[in-house]
Amino acid sequence: WLLALVLYVAAPSEVAAVLFFGLTGWLLAAGLWAWAMARGVAARRRLHYAAVQVGDVLEEHLALDNRTPLPVLWAEFVDRSDLPGYTVSSARAADPKSSVQWRASAACTQRGLFRLGPWELRLGDPFGIFLVRQVYTRQQELLVYPPLAPLPPQLLPHNSLLGDYRRLRQPAPAETLSATTTRRYAPGDPLRHVHWPTTARQDALYTKVFEPEATSTIWLVPDLDPRVHLGQGAESTEETMVLLLASLAEHLLRRGLSVGLLAWADTVHALRPQAGRAQVWPVLRALAPLHATSPLPLAAALARLSVSLPPRDRVVVVTPSLDTSWTQSLRSVSSRTGLEAILLDPRSFGGLGQAEAAARALASQGVAARVLRRGELQATPGAYGQVRRWDFKTLGTGRAVARQTPRAADVGQKVAHV
Repeated sequence: WLLALVLYVAAPSEVAAVLFFGLTGWLLAAGLWAWAMARGVAARRRLHYAAVQVGDVLEEHLALDNRTPLPVLWAEFVDRSDLPGYTVSSARAADPKSSVQWRASAACTQRGLFRLGPWELRLGDPFGIFLVRQVYTRQQELLVYPPLAPLPPQLLPHNSLLGDYRRLRQPAPAETLSATTTRRYAPGDPLRHVHWPTTARQDALYTKVFEPEATSTIWLVPDLDPRVHLGQGAESTEETMVLLLASLAEHLLRRGLSVGLLAWADTVHALRPQAGRAQVWPVLRALAPLHATSPLPLAAALARLSVSLPPRDRVVVVTPSLDTSWTQSLRSVSSRTGLEAILLDPRSFGGLGQAEAAARALASQGVAARVLRRGELQATPGAYGQVRRWDFKTLGTGRAVARQTPRAADVGQKVAHV
């Protein structure tokens, strides 16, 4: 256009005039078209059906509204949602003064806390000279709960170890029947607690130390060190660990116990123990976004987390690591309360090492350890109710009607915030 202007000024002619005014009209038409698109075209998206659990279908309704007398020859949707396998990115067109609507849907195959948005709409004139960008910054959280699984008998909590799983009925520490060790006699100790065989061997008074009364508070502590996890997807040690923690929490809460969660990922994730079935949802919400992103090995993470563990509460550690040195980090805790470990067998997940040997080493340190192998924990589809998807049936007249629809978005949000 500038060259045409210079040519028209320097050497006026019909060719220069046609070139200059033609390019001027072309740029003016393109600019007015783009300005009309910027002022008169808008887009909308609304979450109509939301996923609550893995397997549910989510569905969004989208619309492109054109209020101008000009057609929208191309409109590009650029979606920056982070839900795996789902996007509304596409290209559309619209007639003058019309609205185009469509749907985007996907089945959720992964647990986690995801966001829908932000996104933008890109428009332009037919000549591709001007670009219009409309940025929509609104985001919507979508929480997909992890599945649950029935626990194999070997993973059910022990009931005969230090601090049985029972509701605590006494307001003060109670004297139990089982003694775990002995210590030197201190003034004020009852004489009936004197352990005479040890007294005779040591030639000094020793009294029995009784195991603490039953605790009703359980802390679940996962190992989120990425260097010890194996596998990918649903068959990985990370997903198996989350499935185990969710199922174990649901089992313990169903028995009337208080369950809390303490984890070190990129930050500290702490959930205060509570009793009651309603506690299942906060536990699942805390587990849903957890991934193995801890910069610390299990021993270092437990050393920092142990200050948050009350001395009389029970601790269950879940890890695929065969390094048993982490027990030293909980020595002050495990000496006064129960400590259990569930080891994910690395060999069954394609790694090296024998979990049975690590379990025996932990048992020698007074830690009840059990081994979980790949495939022993199978997720139950529809653990929070039937998986909701579109299901149609055809009537005798040939009409198709919906026999089942996905969950409404407002229902999913109510469940997510219970």
